[in-house]
Amino acid sequence: MSPDSEERMEEIVSLEDVIEYGSKIAHYVERMSLEEFRGNDLVFDAVVRNLELLGDAAKRLPPDVTGSIRAAWSRTVAFGDVIARHSVGLDPRIVWDLVQTKIPELVQSSSIALDRLRRT
Repeated sequence: MSPDSEERMEEIVSLEDVIEYGSKIAHYVERMSLEEFRGNDLVFDAVVRNLELLGDAAKRLPPDVTGSIRAAWSRTVAFGDVIARHSVGLDPRIVWDLVQTKIPELVQSSSIALDRLRRT
């Protein structure tokens, strides 16, 4: 396998991971309010773990893949780093905001990037 094809495969796997973890998060909070989210430790913990994994996957993507939505990517990656170091005491409102405003955008843009990558 050539270095270019290895890089391409790594990009594909990373995009698939972002989509998978983001989709899980969306599923976990589907039809929940912020108050329900705050009161459900199981869902909160699952969302936080998947945000951490999503951030790790996003870090593996090259800038040309993430460039068009830099702010959403950088905020998610940075939050993944925060979670990895300080998962206790996270503010559920901040997590909720990220889940509601950034994750859908990341999943959608990752799906588009993945489709584009598979066509080349």
